[in-house]
Amino acid sequence: MLITALATPYDEENSLDLKSFHRLLQHQKRGADGVLVAGTTGQGTLLTDQEKAFLLQATQDYPFARGLCVSDLSLERVWKNMEIALKHDTQFILVTPPFFIKPTQEAIAHFYSKILDQSFCPVILYNNPSRVGVPIENSVYESVKGHKNLLGVKESMGKTSLSGINIPVFCGDDDKIVSYKRQGAIGAISVLSNVFVETVKKALCLDPSSEDILNLLNKLFVAVNPLPIQYVLKKNHLFAFEKVKSELGVLDQEQKEKIEKVLEEAWGKLTLAF
Repeated sequence: MLITALATPYDEENSLDLKSFHRLLQHQKRGADGVLVAGTTGQGTLLTDQEKAFLLQATQDYPFARGLCVSDLSLERVWKNMEIALKHDTQFILVTPPFFIKPTQEAIAHFYSKILDQSFCPVILYNNPSRVGVPIENSVYESVKGHKNLLGVKESMGKTSLSGINIPVFCGDDDKIVSYKRQGAIGAISVLSNVFVETVKKALCLDPSSEDILNLLNKLFVAVNPLPIQYVLKKNHLFAFEKVKSELGVLDQEQKEKIEKVLEEAWGKLTLAF
């Protein structure tokens, strides 16, 4: 299963560019099975509740499984996000542990237990310690294994091995898609598939011709996500602008030149989205 962690487009006046967002959603028909709003790639922690609602509403016009990423500080904020998800017929949620406060593993297990018990839809756990500050250890997976609302975990820790993880895994790092799939992962939640949908889908199906191309495309990540993918989306005319929330900053000229070099190298191997 390929789920695209959707980027969020903004116009010159820093308002949501829903025209570009619909163009991106149309592009996902090339191979995505699901889409995720407000993840790391979608600048989720910087979005207002109203922006999340507008984006989720837009996804309802398309034939994908629709998800909302919830990354916040407290259960109260999780419940608020779940209300938004429910209102817009969201079909799954992706949830990180509370960030910044560095909870214990026992606290993380309790946090997820309460969410799973009260969720109206399936839940994917999100293991991303580089963003949250702490990992989810295997003991947490053991504590929630078999829950009726558990869909799996998005592993974005950079692990080489999935050994010891006893719940379904979605690969959360584009450079690990082939390796994780060979180890039994059930899908991927991808950044690169914002643009390179078909290539990522083929890699997830272990198409041998796509592995080298995917390795090349992973060289696009020359700066913090989502700055590179926003630039590539603009280059490929899916987004009208490469703007992000001001808190994220911008690519410098050297970084843009590195991206251009990767795209030039990939040009003969890919059909880019124009």
